Amino acid sequence: MTNRRIAWLLVTVLCVVLAFPLMMAAQGQREGRGGGGRGNAAPPENLQVLPKDWTRQQVVQVMQGFNMALGVGCNYCHVEQAGAPPNEKGVIPVDAAKDDKQQKKTARVMMKMVGQINDTFGGQLGKAASDVTRVQCATCHRGSAIPKIQ
Repeated sequence: MTNRRIAWLLVTVLCVVLAFPLMMAAQGQREGRGGGGRGNAAPPENLQVLPKDWTRQQVVQVMQGFNMALGVGCNYCHVEQAGAPPNEKGVIPVDAAKDDKQQKKTARVMMKMVGQINDTFGGQLGKAASDVTRVQCATCHRGSAIPKIQ
């Protein structure tokens, strides 16, 4: 398989991976489910990298993308609510605002790194940003919490 075919395959897989959370969120909205288990009324708290004016639904969609790219659940980065019963899927709700886990702190650093790469890479190559494939979590993680280098 040529490098060009591999690149197109990776781009296609990334598009599918990124589109899936959006489709799931849209399905949940049609079925009357809110994002994050607390309804859509409460705005997200403690946003430090994502835009502070984002809705809970927008944040949940991004988080679902992280879950898929890293092959982890929400509790990988977020602290589970103490004493909370599991939901209908057997998942204990998380306290998304708390910063108690190192994985969450690392995720913020990684988000900034990816943004910086995407903002500067094309210019460093002398190409327009539209001509350069954007880096995403799945670029390196490929479904694993620890990035895959080969």
